[in-house]
Amino acid sequence: MTEHLQPSWWARFSLVGAVFAAVLLGLAPLAYRLGLAGVQGAVLMLPAMASVLAFLAFLFGLFGFVLWLRGGRPADRLHVLVGSALSLAVLLQMGGQFALAQSVPAIHDISTDTVDPPAFVAVVPLRASAPNGLDYDREALAPLMAEHYADLKPLVIDADPAAVFSRAEAVVAAQGWTLVASDPAAGLIEAYDQTALYGFIDDVVIRIRALGPRQAQVDVRSVSRVGQSDLGANAARIRAFLAALDPKNSR
Repeated sequence: MTEHLQPSWWARFSLVGAVFAAVLLGLAPLAYRLGLAGVQGAVLMLPAMASVLAFLAFLFGLFGFVLWLRGGRPADRLHVLVGSALSLAVLLQMGGQFALAQSVPAIHDISTDTVDPPAFVAVVPLRASAPNGLDYDREALAPLMAEHYADLKPLVIDADPAAVFSRAEAVVAAQGWTLVASDPAAGLIEAYDQTALYGFIDDVVIRIRALGPRQAQVDVRSVSRVGQSDLGANAARIRAFLAALDPKNSR
């Protein structure tokens, strides 16, 4: 019976495997920020390794938990409980990311105007080494926008265009974006935003056109510098900007 006084190998594996899985998942964004891993390694490889390890740790933890419930191996209790809970947390996190990836199209260039999307000017030199280009593939993107992001439309505001431009500059600052250029004559504001976890940089251009002395149309385009899919980040950014800019939401 002395062997039951020490945790079994499967209980130890459950705990250690779960800890390593959580560490791998946490290291992924840090590895990218430090330049130790590229986009594929940080977004796909390390999380995939964490998922496999967490799945195995959960299975061994579940096995040990069943044995403990049946009155055997009391020394396994803490290991299998902590291991199972931690590995399940990793699996739920990755499951949520997978579900999100499946719910949005694998695109990274989002615009409220798919016919004549706002063009970047000042941001172009900043993207010299970026894997993603700025050429707008209308044939590929327009149908996906209509299917998945039909709510993203140009915003028409009944106000002096110059006042709308000033308000747009204020909203850019309030959103925490880094301003790159502001050209009132051209009606263009360019900025970039950085995602919180991985630090991916997405560029934004805002175009404000006068429709009359007291009316302006606002279009926004947000494009990721890296990655095929943005997991809906660019669309969410545009929605947040337009909601903050729309005077109707301030009443």
